[in-house]
Amino acid sequence: MTVRTFLAIAALPALALAGRAQTPAAREASSPLRTLRPVKSFVTVTDQTIRAPKAEDWVFYRGNYQAWGWSALDEINRRNVRSLQLVWSRAMEPGVNQATPLVYNGVMYLGNPGDVIQAIDAATGDLMWEYRHPLPDTAGMRNQLGQRKRAVALYGDNVYTVTWDNHVLALDARTGAKVWETDRGGDLYVSNSSGPVVANGVVVAGSTCQYAGFGCYVTGHDARTGRELWRNTMIPRPGEPGDETWAGSPYESRWMTGVWGHLTYDPELDLVYYGSSGVGPASEAQRKMPGATMAGTNTRYAVRPKTGDVVWKHQVLPRDNWDQECTFEMMTMTTPVNPDPSVMLSVNPNLRRGPRKTLTGVPCKTGIAWSFDAATGEFLWARATNEQNVVARIDGNGLVTVNEDAVLKEIGKTYRVCPTYNGGRDWPYGAYNPRSNVMYVQLANLCIDSTARADRGPQPQFVYNTTNVGKLSTGKDNVGRIDAISVETGRTVWSWETRVSNYAPILVTGGGLVFNGSMDRYLRALDADKGTLLWQTRLASQTVGAPIAFAVNGRQFVAITAGGGPIAGTQVGVTPEADTASGANAVYVFALPR
Repeated sequence: MTVRTFLAIAALPALALAGRAQTPAAREASSPLRTLRPVKSFVTVTDQTIRAPKAEDWVFYRGNYQAWGWSALDEINRRNVRSLQLVWSRAMEPGVNQATPLVYNGVMYLGNPGDVIQAIDAATGDLMWEYRHPLPDTAGMRNQLGQRKRAVALYGDNVYTVTWDNHVLALDARTGAKVWETDRGGDLYVSNSSGPVVANGVVVAGSTCQYAGFGCYVTGHDARTGRELWRNTMIPRPGEPGDETWAGSPYESRWMTGVWGHLTYDPELDLVYYGSSGVGPASEAQRKMPGATMAGTNTRYAVRPKTGDVVWKHQVLPRDNWDQECTFEMMTMTTPVNPDPSVMLSVNPNLRRGPRKTLTGVPCKTGIAWSFDAATGEFLWARATNEQNVVARIDGNGLVTVNEDAVLKEIGKTYRVCPTYNGGRDWPYGAYNPRSNVMYVQLANLCIDSTARADRGPQPQFVYNTTNVGKLSTGKDNVGRIDAISVETGRTVWSWETRVSNYAPILVTGGGLVFNGSMDRYLRALDADKGTLLWQTRLASQTVGAPIAFAVNGRQFVAITAGGGPIAGTQVGVTPEADTASGANAVYVFALPR
């Protein structure tokens, strides 16, 4: 089945603003802080707290620094998950809701759309304190992507966030009072949608400038004071290293490239890992940069958190014509490295097999899985997961050659592209099970017919400047998919599919369960070893938040945020029969009956 779908990005501001709880004037006039009761049980979050988190806490957005999405809790397991039931739920602020709650010592810290941060009793759902960041008039906000809050961070005695108007903010975790606030650049074109991480005492945050006629940056800030320590940009200026790869284009025509996806950190190596996105407009023809590989775009970086110094980098997709945005999380894990050549796009011929610490994951919308040596950046292997035709080959050093037949070289010509602009995967994070050495990746079986638009010029507000017709991948009837992949061999252990996009992060637990949401409002639990469906429940609206597991007084809970929004909705065009209600933002918490 195919339907005509358009990526109506320019229409997002009106959608994002619909239903906001307070006008900007009201936010300015009212007190930003409401404290019902302080968090008396709060204990300072140290580096060791996050490096070796307690199983009952979810103190980091992916459970640990390495982004595993793993909980060792096993009270809820394969045998009893069918008895899981709702314990409490709580309404959240309106907007695009893709939030990850944090839980520490029985308190949930929750970032709502529109810069509302809350502390909530994690066992009962009772509000403890709430901070509402005063915002400028949202009608003038040039980047609507920043109104979402995928993650906040805990460190020391503070909760950290990056606001819609591009300020790094620290709040007292006990009371919600503002500790410090630093403006990263208030032009309102740059924002942040994924939240910060705190690594070795430094608040590190990426940025999105999707509608800007320039590129973005990553910054590092002293966690105690907010002082900016360093700033890394992606796009080279004229005369800088890499400028020669931009085909002589004027600097002001180099758009969009930033780091809007999630960051990870390895405390043993003291390296923060992040990936950059693509460039606008989508087509080479409109960029007037034929053949340009565009250094800085779609590149994986390893940097020192104290200084921002780049230790290594690797471009995983040059010459991007399809907004494949290689900015998603990659995970560090110590594993044997024995790639199976039969499933690989490429293997390093000089690969030293055996155990080592790797950086492994699916960094781009292409759906291609990559593995590097985490310390040195040495390329190990790469393999495709979903159908893709944008990469023709990858050599033994990890150098990518794109498929010339898929490059958008002519305005008005239609090209079949796999995957779509929403990707074989998008921002929803995968997970890793350290007991089985298997990673779980959220995927989509989608392609498009893409045409560079001839009816208007390439301006930043039009972003891709393409018209797209959505199609299912060859031989597929289902859009949503999860693949379980061996980190050692790269082989697929199992693959589970569902009709509607499951555009949602993944949690794997010690109880042998994989939790995942979906666009058609289900929260599901699968068998982590077999991929069989064990339990599901239907929520009020699109279930696109990140599931987490935690425990209070010995009782295990599973929580997820739901609600959705216009970005997530762009994946449902090929399943028009699906009930994908959006809105009614809330956090839901489940447990076994007592």
